[in-house]
Amino acid sequence: MKIKKFFTWQFIMICLFYSMTVGAQPAPYKLTNPVLIRPFGDSITYGIGFTNDWQCPMYEIYQYICMPPGIKGGGYRGWLTLLSLNGDGLVFTTEGYQSGGSYFQQWLVNTQTHDGYPGWTVEDLTPIAGRVSFSDITLVHAGTNDMWPILKIQNPTDAQIDQLATTTGQNLFKMLDALLNNNPKTYIFVAQIIKVAPPLAGSETVNKVIFKYNNYIVNNWYNLPPSSRARMALVDMHHTLQPGPDYSADGIHPSSKGYLKIACSWIRAIKAQPANQQDPCNGITTGKAEKQLTPSEEETKQMTPPKDKLERILKRKF
Repeated sequence: MKIKKFFTWQFIMICLFYSMTVGAQPAPYKLTNPVLIRPFGDSITYGIGFTNDWQCPMYEIYQYICMPPGIKGGGYRGWLTLLSLNGDGLVFTTEGYQSGGSYFQQWLVNTQTHDGYPGWTVEDLTPIAGRVSFSDITLVHAGTNDMWPILKIQNPTDAQIDQLATTTGQNLFKMLDALLNNNPKTYIFVAQIIKVAPPLAGSETVNKVIFKYNNYIVNNWYNLPPSSRARMALVDMHHTLQPGPDYSADGIHPSSKGYLKIACSWIRAIKAQPANQQDPCNGITTGKAEKQLTPSEEETKQMTPPKDKLERILKRKF
């Protein structure tokens, strides 16, 4: 009963907060607040490495909730929620066909839904992009899982690296086209994806493909129809995270600190603020807000899938 009352009062207070701040919050791109955001991508959108419900089934359609929901986490989506509650970010709700990886405050303020699917390639995500959407903003970080085939090739040539990067880039543009066509009002922020880092085996080789893939996106951006480009913007995430504390132990997914940097980078892009690769959260958040969601050492262990579990997640064998 006490827990139920606690969540009820939390919900009431948050609703009051939203009612007080919606009118004052500047509307990005002349959108009416609260903004409806669709986080779209793979495990980095889901929040692997900064969520403690990675053990739960990741249903595609149903809003499955692990009980009890996590106290911290949610990947960059969790940080976006906290920054919103502190008045440092955007007033928003989210849209998507699943809710895995979300922590309890996201459920209270309707920012738990998203379209982040661990292990999915860009081609896998394209049918999801074809589903109906009403979001004002779509945040896309996709392509990481398309890079792994390069590790199956011993001493890959530059031509093989180029081919994989090009194919992934072509698939990305098809997916973006589907997102645009199935939501005539959305504005899409497209990330040049983050690097991988040690201790991931073959990280240098994978990063060569990622570098080529990100370059493909930039070099072919102006080949897109002007009407499409007018509804999209590129966001450089590639240089935002640095090997070390910005990454979780697997070298693939960000740490809580890394996800915070991604959240701040999205906010800068949406508000049309200059990028700040060295310190993306400068002027957006405070040390107090960071402490609220940063996990303890024990919580970090709980959020880190064992190697065998991680491999199953990346292979979509939940």
